[in-house]
Amino acid sequence: MTDRLSIVVVVLALGFGVGVRTFRLDGVPPGFHWDEACVGYDAYSILKTGRDHHGHFLPLNEEGFNDYRRPLLTYSLIPLIEVLGLNVTTVRLGAALWGISDLVAITTLAGLMLGWPGAAAAAVFAAVSPWHLSFSRVALQGGSGAAIISIATLFFWLWLKSRRSIWLYLSAFVFGLSLYSFTIADAFTPLFLAFLALLYWREFRDAGGQSLRAAALFVLLAIPLAASFVMYPAQMNARFDWLSILTPGGCFGCTTTPLSVRLATSAAGFVGYFTPSFLFVHGDLGDHWTLIHVPGFGQLLPEQAPLIALALFALVAGRRRKTALFLLGWTVLATLPAAVIRPLGANSAEPGKLLPTAWMVFDPSTATLPVTPWLIFSHPDSRHAVLAMVPWILLSALGFVTLLELTSSRRALRIALCAALAAGTLFHAARFIRSYFIDYPVLAAPYFQYGWKQVMEHLGPRGDPAQRVVITKRGPEPYIYVLFFGHYPPERFQTEPVVSIGRSSSGGVAAFNVYAFDRYVFVMPDSAYRGMEHGTFVFAGADPIPVPPTISIKYPDGTVAYNIVSK
Repeated sequence: MTDRLSIVVVVLALGFGVGVRTFRLDGVPPGFHWDEACVGYDAYSILKTGRDHHGHFLPLNEEGFNDYRRPLLTYSLIPLIEVLGLNVTTVRLGAALWGISDLVAITTLAGLMLGWPGAAAAAVFAAVSPWHLSFSRVALQGGSGAAIISIATLFFWLWLKSRRSIWLYLSAFVFGLSLYSFTIADAFTPLFLAFLALLYWREFRDAGGQSLRAAALFVLLAIPLAASFVMYPAQMNARFDWLSILTPGGCFGCTTTPLSVRLATSAAGFVGYFTPSFLFVHGDLGDHWTLIHVPGFGQLLPEQAPLIALALFALVAGRRRKTALFLLGWTVLATLPAAVIRPLGANSAEPGKLLPTAWMVFDPSTATLPVTPWLIFSHPDSRHAVLAMVPWILLSALGFVTLLELTSSRRALRIALCAALAAGTLFHAARFIRSYFIDYPVLAAPYFQYGWKQVMEHLGPRGDPAQRVVITKRGPEPYIYVLFFGHYPPERFQTEPVVSIGRSSSGGVAAFNVYAFDRYVFVMPDSAYRGMEHGTFVFAGADPIPVPPTISIKYPDGTVAYNIVSK
């Protein structure tokens, strides 16, 4: 494969990758995930007031829904919202720009490691990757976390190639920023840096003072986060304590489960992330609250499987052993944190169902499966392992270059294998892209809380607080959609009385399980309808309604998402 042809492939792949990451952002995925709404509204709130919607001034640790998250994605959205306004497209454009940055970083990194043929392979597999595309189109922290790690690693490799100190300092700086991008980076980044120090110890030793100054820069950036863990351990560890398989109490019954069983469960989870089913066949099965991945497709394309096998061959033969070891180590270390976190698909898993029922229509009384090592093994979560996404792509590129090298003396065989690989990649990529933009929006609508935009459009701008609007509590955090789609003034929300389950206050208390603010009340509307003389009532489609609705909001498949009743 000539350099000229490789350059053409890189340009075409990157152009296509940009296109599919920015096309119809407001409609695919359909609706808007509550975490996306939270990130977007917090960016809007900081832009307008300098505080997030909980009232925290320029937070380094962003309070979400009873947990704390990293704020890099939120801050990166502020300029876009200032220019383009607060809407679904703007928020997801921020995610798309992170994904596009990652595409460029992956391609450049592959070029440094493997030359132009490797860059071409990486560009193609990244551009059409089911895993990468899905995270480039939703404003969740995993996509920006993966991108920032790729950029930091790219700077590190630029230093390895040039030995110019600026690249090492930039790498240390961006690795420091990665701690503020994604909570899983708290565990991954230190492990990855230790791995780099071990693998490239001679290079660091020869750099002398450069290495020490770069390490000091990283530590300096890590200090605020470390201080937060010391000062607020309960808040900072809340989500991990809830989801961790190893922490007592973290996985529904772990307090009575022996440590040996918890370790076995974690080991089963780790192995699950390397199965052909997850990587090449079924992928992430989803959960009751989220369906990021298109059902029926692996996280990677099937053509990447033989290439990854060839990349592993490079560990024992050829001149790219260190590169192969680097990529394999990156993959393993990115999977380790995921292995100790309970996949969300294992929560209330339904027996005999491959696709979980969306929470909006799920019956909580349904019998569900207990958390076992087999359940954890069979439900790997692409969000928890998203930092492994890039090294899998780069291993595929290494396998492609290895294939070219192994067939260098057999031109006809090389052409035949490359043609078969290209045809298969185009076929499976086309199937995935078609399904993502045509079939997936119909299926994913209830998982992304489709209908809130239409509900808020019908309710109209803020009116008389005495005219109550009662909104169903079925589904997660409905208050955040009122704030986001209603463009609710952040300074007002931070200072007015806000009532939440278990507590209320008159300022900065936007807590988990918001019960009421302004004219909005968040309860099950059937009992409120019976007890109130006047009001507007928003019922979920699965809720029984007392009278015919004023308007029905429907999912793309025609079933009812929400009914609005006036009285």
